[in-house]
Amino acid sequence: MAPPKTPYDPRALKRKVSSQILELPGVSGIGVPKGRLTVYLEVDSQDVRDRVREVLKAVSPEADVVFMVTGKFSKQDPD
Repeated sequence: MAPPKTPYDPRALKRKVSSQILELPGVSGIGVPKGRLTVYLEVDSQDVRDRVREVLKAVSPEADVVFMVTGKFSKQDPD
């Protein structure tokens, strides 16, 4: 009998994969808005999406990811 499947926790998954995903060229950021793992992209690129999915598949094959094209993030100067 197979062990019961534990539902994946998007926040825990983010902690595990953030450093790997943020190193990928074309990725602006990663977050968990509304409880869904979201990867922010500089430009809409199927290659970058595929690379992100490869990282996720190695850690959590059942994980779902949302992509948002936001452009490049930059630090804001405080007013």
